[in-house]
Amino acid sequence: MEYAIILTFDAKTESTFNELVEKLAEAQPQNYMKEHSIPPHVTIAFFCTEHIEEVAQKLDANIALFPAGNVTWASLGAFVPKVLFAAPVLDEYLQNACITANRLVEDITEVGDEGHYLPNQWVPHTALVCRANQKELAKAFDIASRHFTPLSGTACHLVLARCNSYKEFKTWSLS
Repeated sequence: MEYAIILTFDAKTESTFNELVEKLAEAQPQNYMKEHSIPPHVTIAFFCTEHIEEVAQKLDANIALFPAGNVTWASLGAFVPKVLFAAPVLDEYLQNACITANRLVEDITEVGDEGHYLPNQWVPHTALVCRANQKELAKAFDIASRHFTPLSGTACHLVLARCNSYKEFKTWSLS
């Protein structure tokens, strides 16, 4: 089964992203993120395992390695043809979070999503539209480019979540 370790954000940042996702409903009325109640986030590790309890225990024992931190989204990007995202600056905070998360789980999980979430292969992103067709993606980008402005927020939670379909397994507050 596929799982992810994600960072989620303070209420103001989450609200800003949710407002943008609402505006994008014009481009993609069946917004995957909204329909599946997936919060704005940055995935820092993606893997496969049948032993999620072991992963949760490892994160419990090492949660101090994940401090709260500032994240700044500076631009929009796309994984053509299906995903529109807000692109955070890949700074030391995000890079360390990705490295730490992947190192913690590497000996007890299998790499997921062809390694796209491994350090030095990862493109950090906060998805705004997923599973779009080419026309929806073009329209979403047009709308987002009129409404997106760079923003900063605080990563204040680490979440271990099952993917497809999204379900939070455990959440930690970061300090």
